[in-house]
Amino acid sequence: MKWKQMHDFYIACKEINFDETSEMFENAGSEEEKDFVRVVTDFVLQQKQKRVLQENKF
Repeated sequence: MKWKQMHDFYIACKEINFDETSEMFENAGSEEEKDFVRVVTDFVLQQKQKRVLQENKF
């Protein structure tokens, strides 16, 4: 069950709209949650950058 939840979360994170990150930070309930949002969005962005470089789109 936990693996399925993590997988669903992973899929949802891959679809993050970076135009909404400010809103995510504003709605975070604590500094820890802001850190979590920051880590997740950084990871997703790094993966997108990696794909762009691998596909020679840069």
